[in-house]
Amino acid sequence: MTAVFDRARVEDIDELLRLYRRVYGAAYALPLGTEPAVMAREIASELTTWLVARDERGELIASIVGNVDPVDRLGKMQGLVVDPACRGGGIAQHAVSSMSDEMLADGRIDSVYATARTTSTAPQRICLRAGFRALGFFPNLRKAAKHETMVLLARHRDGVIERRHPVERVPASLGPFVEALDTVARMPVRPELVPDKEVPAQQAPSPGVELINAPEFVLRRFAEVVEPDRAFYPFHKPNMLLAAADGSYEVYTHLSISDGYCTLIGAAPNPMAVDPHMDQLIGQLGNFGAFYVETLAPLDAFDELSSLLAHGFLPAAAYPAMRRDGEGFRDYVIMARTMQPLDFRGLAIDAAFRPFVEQYIDLWKQKYLNTIGVYR
Repeated sequence: MTAVFDRARVEDIDELLRLYRRVYGAAYALPLGTEPAVMAREIASELTTWLVARDERGELIASIVGNVDPVDRLGKMQGLVVDPACRGGGIAQHAVSSMSDEMLADGRIDSVYATARTTSTAPQRICLRAGFRALGFFPNLRKAAKHETMVLLARHRDGVIERRHPVERVPASLGPFVEALDTVARMPVRPELVPDKEVPAQQAPSPGVELINAPEFVLRRFAEVVEPDRAFYPFHKPNMLLAAADGSYEVYTHLSISDGYCTLIGAAPNPMAVDPHMDQLIGQLGNFGAFYVETLAPLDAFDELSSLLAHGFLPAAAYPAMRRDGEGFRDYVIMARTMQPLDFRGLAIDAAFRPFVEQYIDLWKQKYLNTIGVYR
C-alpha cells in the first residue's frame, strides 16, 4: 500500500487514540497516544511535526511525531504506529525516512534521535535503513506493560560527525564502550584509558534528603542554580528536587511515578558535590518509586564518569556529536543504573547494537557478579 502522509489535525485526536489503542491496547505509556490535551498541544506546536496517513476510505492507518529543540539543535522522533492490518507494505519505512529527511533539511537541528522496542528487530531495522546509527540500549527502561529494554539510534546532518572534539582520557572501564562507539562513529583520537576510581568502602554520613515535588518551583530553581553548560537533557524537564538537609547539594530529576523511569538532569553546586552521598540518594529514589535511573554526561567529563562508575552506573549508550560546542561537537554517554533484576529473555536486537550490549553485559558481570570474592 502506498501511504500519503499529511499533517495531523486536532480533529484527528479521537481517531488517533483509537489507533494507538488498537496497536498497544492499554499498555502505551506515552501521553502522545493517551492524553488528548497533550496531543492537541503537540499538534498545534511550531516545534512539532505530526504526520498521519489515511487509507482510501480516509481512516487513519499510521502516525509519527517529530519534535525539535532549536536551542540544543536536536530532534526527537517518536510515536511511530501503523495499523496492524496495514503492516508489511513499507508504510513505517516511508514514515521514518520522510520524517527524518524533513527534520534534518530545514537547518534547525544537527541530529535527530529515536528509540525502538526490542520485542522484534523490525522497528530497529526501519531506522537503520533510513540512515540512523545504532548507538546503544537502555536495559529495563520502561514504556509498556512491563519494564522493557529499548535501543537508541540517531541520524546526523552531513558533516556533523566529522567535527567532533577529541576526548583525551576516559576511565578504563569505558574502554570497551569507546571501542563500540568507534565502530559506528570513528573517534577523532583514541582516548587514554586511566585506572578506575576505587569504590569507597564507606560513604560519608548522609545529611538526610528532602524531596520537593513542585514542578514549576523546581524548574525555576533549576534555571537559577545549575551551571548553564550542564543544564542539558534534551526534551526533559526536572519535576522533582532532592535536596540535602544541610544544603550541601541539590539534585534535579525527572521521575515518572507511573513507570519508574528517572533521569538525573542536573546538580548544584556541581555534579561532584553529590559523589559522597550517591548511594543514599539512589536508595531514596528507589523508595520514591524509581526502578531505572539514567544520567547524561559528556564523554570528556572524566571525574564525573569515574564517580558514576563507582556507584553502579554503567555506560549503556553513546550519542556522538550530540551538542554543539564552538565550531565542533561534544560526544555524550548515557550512564544507566537499574534497580530491577536484568532479564534479557525474549529480546530481539539487531546485530548493529551488539558491541554496546556485549560491553554492558561484561561490565555488569564484573560489577555485580564478582564470584572471586565468594570463594575467599
